[in-house]
Amino acid sequence: MTNEDVVVFNGMKDVVSNVVATVRESVHAEAAPGIYNVVINCPRYSREALMYALNHMMEHKATSLVFLDMTPDDRDLWLKTFLAKHYHI
Repeated sequence: MTNEDVVVFNGMKDVVSNVVATVRESVHAEAAPGIYNVVINCPRYSREALMYALNHMMEHKATSLVFLDMTPDDRDLWLKTFLAKHYHI
């Protein structure tokens, strides 16, 4: 290998390492931070129903982010509507 080949190879290695780091970061960023505690601590609903809603939110990050910003009354209304729609109430 020539010096030039080594430089090109190291550059490619750095690019691949950066892609790997970005993918790893995005895996952790999929869920909205804190969503588990906020959902699971909502009163009035069974743990099964809350886990169903949590699963939905884990698959729909935008929903999770909005849910986190809701007032407790709005969270309750969202859960009531969502769970009724999916036959958990």
